[in-house]
Amino acid sequence: MLSLTLVIIIASLCLSLATIAFFHNPGGKINRIFFVLVFFVIVWLFSNYLQNEPFNLSLASLFLRTDFASAPLLIYFFFLFTINFQGNYLIPSTLKQVLLFIPPLILSLLSFSDLIVNQIGFGNHIITFKTGLLFPVYVILLIGYTAVGCGDLLLKYKKLKGIERIQTLYVLLGFSISAFIALIINLFFQHLLPVDLFRIGNYGILFFIGFTTYAILRHHLLEIKVILTELFVGIIALLLLTQLLTSETFPEFLFKLILFSSFLGFGYLLIKSVMLEIKRREELETLTYQLETVNVKLTMAYKELEKLDKAKSEFISIASHQLRTPLAAIKGYVSMILDGVYGKIDEKAKEPLDSIYQSNERLIRLVNDLLNLSRLDAGKIKFEPAPASLEEIVKDIVEELRLPIENKGLYIRMDRPKTPLPQIKIDRDHVRQAILNIVDNAAKYTEKGGITIELSETKNKAQIKISDTGEGMDEKELENIFRMFYRATAGIQFHTEGAGIGLYIAKKFVEMHKGRIYAESKGKGKGSTFYVELPLN
Repeated sequence: MLSLTLVIIIASLCLSLATIAFFHNPGGKINRIFFVLVFFVIVWLFSNYLQNEPFNLSLASLFLRTDFASAPLLIYFFFLFTINFQGNYLIPSTLKQVLLFIPPLILSLLSFSDLIVNQIGFGNHIITFKTGLLFPVYVILLIGYTAVGCGDLLLKYKKLKGIERIQTLYVLLGFSISAFIALIINLFFQHLLPVDLFRIGNYGILFFIGFTTYAILRHHLLEIKVILTELFVGIIALLLLTQLLTSETFPEFLFKLILFSSFLGFGYLLIKSVMLEIKRREELETLTYQLETVNVKLTMAYKELEKLDKAKSEFISIASHQLRTPLAAIKGYVSMILDGVYGKIDEKAKEPLDSIYQSNERLIRLVNDLLNLSRLDAGKIKFEPAPASLEEIVKDIVEELRLPIENKGLYIRMDRPKTPLPQIKIDRDHVRQAILNIVDNAAKYTEKGGITIELSETKNKAQIKISDTGEGMDEKELENIFRMFYRATAGIQFHTEGAGIGLYIAKKFVEMHKGRIYAESKGKGKGSTFYVELPLN
């Protein structure tokens, strides 16, 4: 009795699910296939169960043959359901799908002959039989259609995304487990197990019900959540209407009418809220998938940019190293020529040679900047702090740049503090490079007047103030002046060969010392002032 109760419960669940899905969209192909599939599942369940009940041999034989006849049709509609579920990719032609129905139909009809099973016997509540000539073909067809259906679901699971992928996974697991249990138990172990054990093949359909129901209720497969809500509201409304029509007095009728009307309003709002929830969830899932896709693309693009940036840094580093040697040689030879090491030179040749020397100096500074830039990007800058005098560093820079600046008709002067600044622990080369870049930048964009460098001590900080009488900057330029490769409009106009990296490197070197660098300007044509502040301690 317990087995029969389980079979009835399973069959009722299948039929309820299929009926709800069918009537929600009777014209939908997948809904119709699902209904027919469940119909043959129920036929197979009952025939498989009844064939071992204490009937006479003719009835037991009929149920056995019905069991074997329903299985190919069940498997075919399972196959048809899978290839049409979530879009048809495997066999899109309707004609081919119909033609594929012919082999299962023939084997189903032949199940009522002796070609599939024969010599049927019955005893001790167990039915016995021998396999017929076409039984191997029968088994191959069942396994083949099942395997193709599960394989199609697996391919769709790999291709699909989001909610459709999750739905496919649950259907795949449910059908696969149920089909596996049914095929193994009912085909290969039926003669080896007691009747109560080999009926596990029937109960295996619970996996199909469980997984598919979860997919329906949790992930909105066939929009069943809305359907169940509508069904619930409809049943309650029908009961209230029945109560309304059976009222015996007018007050009772009026009360039940108000109750019925109120419930209709409540039911409408309930269904609407469920539909809205599903819509919002689907929109959220779609948005999540889109964000995931964009995130994957951004991650890939970021990795590609990292590779390109690394390649750029390596190229700059290699190219800069290769340039340093010939530039140093040019500087040395031109310097010796100007100093008369190779004999007296003509006055006409002195000016061009001096221009070569100054241009070479600019190239050397550019190469140094490029090297520093590549090292900064790679995190390979060596930081070696030691006590040093800022006054000596600034004095050295002024002497180095005095000649080219004065040749432009400009002045450069250094205002020392009244009280000498104490030595501070800094990386001399990096601080010198930072100040040199700022002074050189000021000289490039100053056409008349000059540059003043002031040193002072303020609030436990050493401050280097570099003022020029150049083109000045507006607010936008002040905000961006320390950005890599940024050049102000004056730079583009007066110094076209600049790269826009000197001030960026200066800022990085000052920040390495936990210092601060910033600029001020009263506007275009009013000069600029740069400040470098370094902690004294």
